[in-house]
Amino acid sequence: MLQEFLSTLIWAFLIAIPLTFLFIRLKLPPLVSFLLTGLIVGPTGLALVKDPHLVEGLAELGVIFLMFLLGVEFSLKKLLGYRREVLWGGFLQVTISIMVVALLVTLLLKYSFGQAIFYGALVAFSSTAVVLKLLLERGELNTPYGRYIFGILLFQDLSVIMIMLALPLFSGEGISLRDILLTLIKSLGLFLLVFVVSFKIVPSLLYLIIKTRSRELFLMSLFIISLGTAFLSYQLGLSMALGAFLAGIVVSESEIAYQAMAELKSLKELFMALFFISVGMLLDPKILILNPGVTILSFVTIFVIKVVIVFVVVFILSKSFRVSLLSALFLFQIGEFSFVLALEGNRYDLFSERAYQIFLSASILTLMFTPFMIAMAHRFSDLFLEKIFPQKFRLVRKKREAEVSQSAHTIVIGYGVCGKSVVYGLKLLKIPYTILELNPSTVKEYRQKGEPIYFADATHPEILLKFGIQRAKALVITVGDPLATRKIIQIARNLNPQIYIIVRTQFVREIDEILKLGADEVVPEEFEASIELFSKVLEFYQVPKNVINELLEGIRSGHYEALREEGKTLSVPHSPSEWWRIINFQTYLVKKDSLLVGLTLRRLNLRAKSGASLIAIQRGEEVLLNPHPDETFREGDLLVLMGGEAELRKAISYLDNPLEAWY
Repeated sequence: MLQEFLSTLIWAFLIAIPLTFLFIRLKLPPLVSFLLTGLIVGPTGLALVKDPHLVEGLAELGVIFLMFLLGVEFSLKKLLGYRREVLWGGFLQVTISIMVVALLVTLLLKYSFGQAIFYGALVAFSSTAVVLKLLLERGELNTPYGRYIFGILLFQDLSVIMIMLALPLFSGEGISLRDILLTLIKSLGLFLLVFVVSFKIVPSLLYLIIKTRSRELFLMSLFIISLGTAFLSYQLGLSMALGAFLAGIVVSESEIAYQAMAELKSLKELFMALFFISVGMLLDPKILILNPGVTILSFVTIFVIKVVIVFVVVFILSKSFRVSLLSALFLFQIGEFSFVLALEGNRYDLFSERAYQIFLSASILTLMFTPFMIAMAHRFSDLFLEKIFPQKFRLVRKKREAEVSQSAHTIVIGYGVCGKSVVYGLKLLKIPYTILELNPSTVKEYRQKGEPIYFADATHPEILLKFGIQRAKALVITVGDPLATRKIIQIARNLNPQIYIIVRTQFVREIDEILKLGADEVVPEEFEASIELFSKVLEFYQVPKNVINELLEGIRSGHYEALREEGKTLSVPHSPSEWWRIINFQTYLVKKDSLLVGLTLRRLNLRAKSGASLIAIQRGEEVLLNPHPDETFREGDLLVLMGGEAELRKAISYLDNPLEAWY
């Protein structure tokens, strides 16, 4: 059994790898290559895999992890905020789709009412796996149309429970009211359990786990939460996908939500590939060849029905033509849960083998066309909107351009001393920013203070994508891990070639390598400390401040090359002289009975009488630099004088008895 299972996996991936590589080079969606792989290796293709059911278990894991990550993406608060899209959008789409398809099947094919409702349910569901995967990759899940798409898909997934329960009723076997009530009670109980656990237990446990900094312990915890909740849901007679989604919501209430997404995404991708390969194995191309007209007609019918119904439902709720059209074009395909329902329906003899294969063929065609349709959806909706509503199209385009310009932000990796300094500067300039940090205590502390800080490992591309690396203007890396720094630079530069990358490093020897990896600026700690000392020495020797600034700017703009090359000398445009040694400073206190009280600096004419200069007056906590000639002396003023020793002696003598200034 094990050998046959391994053989199935080897053949599946042996065909999938070159085929997927070819599709990527041709800029075609990999999903289609997975379906073709299943068709090639399956029993109806080259028969390299005799039993496609061997990979079904692993394929189901793909759906479980997908739903878990969706739950992480949508917290309880966000989910409650989507109640309009879920309850109204999803309910109307599923109900109207079932009724319309059932009516057509009854009138045209003369099927029984139960079979007609079953066909309606098959068509009503769209692909959560495909659509949400593409939405996440394109960063469109939180858009207005993304909200409606997610709400409709979520309601579809939740309604699978009731459809599965009603299958015996559709087949004529009947179902008891007791079974229906029991299922509803189980569902409600599972929801309440998740609500309690998500707020009271899991966040605290996960916080303790991530404080250990053990990746193995963290992964095991995610596995037990996601798979354990899915299994509990299954034991209660509910959908494993629903359980996994609720488990994700549990994790979404903790600080590690985004890191959980990054850790499990690669596993989810692998299992989802197996899911679509297994779907491809179910298809019999002979049926498609013998019945091309019926298959294509079924495909067109499904497309038209779903696009029209989704468009009407979303338009009723959103009143937006563009949002409605995009939602409809994203949701026209048949979903993975429809395949599960189809397999169950076969057991209840709800349709023939020929009808089953035609349904599979048409459904796979909808899945194969989905990536192409989604890729063209925006262009098509813009073109349609421009032709029908040109004025509205111009408003949409302006709004989109404004959103893009406002989305430019800075991502700061690490929130130690350097990271805090960077954020302080960004706050002063009112530049939007996001902080990614791996110290859970720091994240918890500054989240409570209102900082946009998240527990996330930026070495995962998914994390950077989640926080908008493609729209970011700058990336500042302040972490002390050289390996992580290099990986982040490479990923960021690949995802956004235009982003400006500033890196803090510990050692000078790392500068050249980091620059070659794609960094724009590298700030080494040891040289910055030496430059600060160098600046202080020049200031002590009274080198003009603008000359010092020019020197430091030249050193930094050349990536510290002047200091890195031994034997290289700097050219100082001004050499310090000894003038500063003959300059003296002296202070004089204006007492209560002094003749200076009430006298102005102009009338005192100190410089003409003594040769010394009055450069400042300290008046309590206030310091008046270069006081105005009309400034009046007051009791308690401390006068700051500058000049040579002889001039200062004359000045003190004159200030003691400034009678001639009064007459």
